[in-house]
Amino acid sequence: MQRTVILAAILALIGAPAAFVSAQGTDFSGTWQLDRDASDIPEGRGGGGGGGGGRGRGGFGAMTAETLMISQSEASVTIEQSQGNRSQRVEYALDGTETTIEQGRGTLTVTASWDGGTLVTSGTQEMETPRGNVSLELTELRTLSADGQTLVIESTRGTPRGERTMTLVYRRTL
Repeated sequence: MQRTVILAAILALIGAPAAFVSAQGTDFSGTWQLDRDASDIPEGRGGGGGGGGGRGRGGFGAMTAETLMISQSEASVTIEQSQGNRSQRVEYALDGTETTIEQGRGTLTVTASWDGGTLVTSGTQEMETPRGNVSLELTELRTLSADGQTLVIESTRGTPRGERTMTLVYRRTL
């Protein structure tokens, strides 16, 4: 019994660095263009529904960006997103430190972590509205296709009207 526990502990220690290397092997760096036809942007997020649509707001960065420019290091992922003449830059620390993003109607506080090759950002958005203060739970999963040419962002937002999910598909341009 004791030998089994020791063997399991050794295997866990050997596997831990491999998991870290696997996660760090995912590099989102590059310039990405939104593929509206492949994306699922719900109605109310900028017109259109289902498989296309929208210019609107959504995700952690508060807008459904047409273009993403991403740079990544071991310590952080920086995303500059643009929609028309508007842009926003957000840097997520990868060590579990909270990132605070000031937005027009409130504050977003998130942490970023790796789940295998998926970058998970989750947190809370506190907003002031005419009906009072609202707190929304948010989660984004960023995954890269095997060939590194497609970035998928699944954004889930817990709202007073229920959970809403949006899937954005981006194609690498550079």
